Amino acid sequence: MKALRLLLITTTAVLLLAALIAPGLIGPKVEEALQQQLTQQPNIDLNGYQRGWFGAEALTLLKGKDGATETFSEIQHGPVLFTRSGPRVGALYAETRLTGKQLEPVLRHQLEAYYGAIGASVEDSPVVLETLVAANNRVINTLHLEPIDRSVADQQIQFKGGQVRFVTDYQGKQQDSRFALGEFVRMDGHREALYLQSAQGDFALAPSGAGTLHATLPLVRTNNDNGPLELRDVELAYTSELIAPRTLKVQTEVKLPEIQSSTPARSLTQQLNLPSISYDDLHHFLYNLMLTPSHQRSWPVVFQRPLQAQQQLDIQTANGPMQLQLDVDWKGMPRTRTVPVSDKLFWLDNLNGSANISAAEQALMQSPLIMQASALKQYGFMLEQDGQLTMQLQLERGNLEVNGQLLPADLFVLALMGGI
Repeated sequence: MKALRLLLITTTAVLLLAALIAPGLIGPKVEEALQQQLTQQPNIDLNGYQRGWFGAEALTLLKGKDGATETFSEIQHGPVLFTRSGPRVGALYAETRLTGKQLEPVLRHQLEAYYGAIGASVEDSPVVLETLVAANNRVINTLHLEPIDRSVADQQIQFKGGQVRFVTDYQGKQQDSRFALGEFVRMDGHREALYLQSAQGDFALAPSGAGTLHATLPLVRTNNDNGPLELRDVELAYTSELIAPRTLKVQTEVKLPEIQSSTPARSLTQQLNLPSISYDDLHHFLYNLMLTPSHQRSWPVVFQRPLQAQQQLDIQTANGPMQLQLDVDWKGMPRTRTVPVSDKLFWLDNLNGSANISAAEQALMQSPLIMQASALKQYGFMLEQDGQLTMQLQLERGNLEVNGQLLPADLFVLALMGGI
């Protein structure tokens, strides 16, 4: 018994000593590797760093297009780590928050639209990034979106929070990654303006942007001046591959299999293919079309960059099907060109493309496009046969063909706008 007790005491002492010594040995080695990776990222600056025996603190500046975002990280050294979900064994654990002192304007606008004003304290950060360097060749990054429960005037927002989990091995190769978003409700007075049921998805994206993403939304409801809209079993899919240095081929698909609204639409499927787009051009369009508020968006700026795209849109309605096939080859605006103020259609000079439109006449005439469809039909630009309306467009640097006939582009645009 004495020998067994001595063995237990000795073992406990050794484990305690190892737990005290290991952080000073393991932590710096892992941190060194992480810092080497950070220095290879041109948009990341490690400004402040203070290391202790059991952990460290770091200030990092993430540089964006219109500014920089400052983050603060609290780091623990292994092998025993105390995480948000309990004790774990690993090499390193960190929690990173926004400081609020310095945020890229677009990011601040997006966050404060839902979370309200973000203070200078890290405790006010609406997002928290957990990083766990585990002992099994896994690096687990989990981005936590904090819950929301706030009221501004007669508007109320409630959000149950969300998580994005990104897993790689020690070499950076991605493994299983997924996300989950909690229920979201926005009330305008006593009216439910937007409701999103809990959504989830998975993804496998390389740093290049190549990979896949799939998301499902069981239920989406909106209610505005145009009436109620309800979507069920929404699916979003993204696939891309690297086809040249810093150049991607991108395919996206949106499926709305069940639509309930004040319009005759019953289902919708849209596919978009970008056969070749550079990192810079893709970032430009995403930034200006998705991240820039609509009241600040400048269309001449948006269309400065070139874009090749093919789109197919299929809509099933209570009055028959509608289909649009669009092929666009936009050359971008020459920076040296001076455009006369009176030339409203200057953009056509740099555009090649085609469009095929087919729809049941009753479906098109009872859609939100009734004014444009009526004008195009009246002037003979849409052909009618057996209750079906069709139109074929071909544009090549300002030369427009409508159903095989040459037509001045400005005349067609006037007809489209009902201005002839």
